[in-house]
Amino acid sequence: MIIVLAKVFWGWGISFLFITQRKGLLRSPKMFFAWKYYVKAEKMAEFQKWLLSGEAKELINRFENETGWNYIDTYFPILGFGEDAVVDWYEIPNWAALDKSRTSKVWQEISDKTWDFMDNTRFASNVVYRTASDVRVTPPPKKK
Repeated sequence: MIIVLAKVFWGWGISFLFITQRKGLLRSPKMFFAWKYYVKAEKMAEFQKWLLSGEAKELINRFENETGWNYIDTYFPILGFGEDAVVDWYEIPNWAALDKSRTSKVWQEISDKTWDFMDNTRFASNVVYRTASDVRVTPPPKKK
């Protein structure tokens, strides 16, 4: 399973590093939060329009200011590759910032605004990543 996850993340990693460099975010290793969720098929275009609106950008900016998170972007699936889930990527500076999101009033506003777009019959998931240079991987025990 670890190998499969590494391959999947490597695929994302190439695109992610390009975006990071383009936005000038290449700094010391931090943590990254990926939130994968499903949008109702008939609401996808409307959700995309809202996500690109000034209202959404203002809410995201307020969330960043409240929590210390840095919104990288939202990624939509294309050409039928993989699942049809949408993924939001955030850079988070530390575990304390992650904890701040639990009590965020702005996150609740975002949730309220996007509720009707979401397909809540499907399981959403969250993952926190660190770069390969910033994690400790425990090797298997040596055979005796």
